[in-house]
Amino acid sequence: MDILIFVLALSILVLVHELGHFFAAKITGVRVDEFGLGLPPRIIGKKKWGTLWSLNWLPIGGFCSLYGEDPSSAPSGLRNGEAEFSFQSKNPWQKMLIVLGGVMMNLVLAILIFTVVYAILGVPKETERVKIIGVAKSSPAEVAGLKEDDWIKSIGGVEIKKGSELTAQVEKNKGKEIELLIDRNRQEEGQGSALSVQVLIREMAPEGEGLMGVVISNTEMEKIKWYQFYKGIGAGFKEAYFWGKIIAEGVFKMIGGLFSGQMPKDVSGPLGMYEATSSIRMNQGFLAMVHFFGVVSVNLAIVNILPFPALDGGRIIFVFYELLFKKKANKKFESLVNNLGMMILLGLILLVTIGDVRRIFGK
Repeated sequence: MDILIFVLALSILVLVHELGHFFAAKITGVRVDEFGLGLPPRIIGKKKWGTLWSLNWLPIGGFCSLYGEDPSSAPSGLRNGEAEFSFQSKNPWQKMLIVLGGVMMNLVLAILIFTVVYAILGVPKETERVKIIGVAKSSPAEVAGLKEDDWIKSIGGVEIKKGSELTAQVEKNKGKEIELLIDRNRQEEGQGSALSVQVLIREMAPEGEGLMGVVISNTEMEKIKWYQFYKGIGAGFKEAYFWGKIIAEGVFKMIGGLFSGQMPKDVSGPLGMYEATSSIRMNQGFLAMVHFFGVVSVNLAIVNILPFPALDGGRIIFVFYELLFKKKANKKFESLVNNLGMMILLGLILLVTIGDVRRIFGK
């Protein structure tokens, strides 16, 4: 069941990305020779509207093959009267629209996913209360009996309204046992069971955990009426921006680490994504899993815009060259760079997948 959901969701993300290239190509008058879901070898294909629509055996991607896309095979002159339908015949702005089409569609899909999820669950609303949304195993919080959905009212007699206030008080009381006053089973403002809990704060926090071992939030989900759908759209844009910023910072940090000789950690490929999908569905529910794929869609947009050969961002570099110098880059050089980039990308995917296998089956 999980693997079917994962393959279907990943196929949709790839399909949407390639549709972005497809529609941009059609708008600018470029012929699309083949639109494929999955990677060759081909299972089946049918030609319609001048394009071969194919389904392929490897369900790990997709492609939109444009006429004249490969610079080394681009038509010269008006051969058979078809050069005007070539990608290479278009001006830099049209090429840029085609190349960025996939990235923009992934962002649109992410915003749509977040909007739907928030329309169902409600939009996040910032409050003056701090809620526990996660408790680490064997942490001081778990030992003390703290649970998810507990609301922290005070710590050591100090009223808590923001997460930063809780963090500051915990930092001040390292190695000490301190009293937390919490609300449990709270349904509405002012309701719930008030409990006093003694928590022993750690001196040092394990990697990935805080001194107390809790994940906190000061937001609540506010239900909206159907005619307030615009609130869901606004929340969707904010969520896409939030994750885009987080992912971009993480990618640039990882790239900086590579230049300083540090190997990236916590990088997952298809197997890691499948494991995360299964875990989220079982532990957090279907809507949380859908939200996760919204985050993945943002991730695809960010990664594809990187200025690396064979990615959309790498192709943008050659478009900028043409725009600035009023001439096209050397065709053989551009093809060589893109082919080398693709080989490197496939090698990286293989290495990441091997790492996923070792991590998953080495547990």
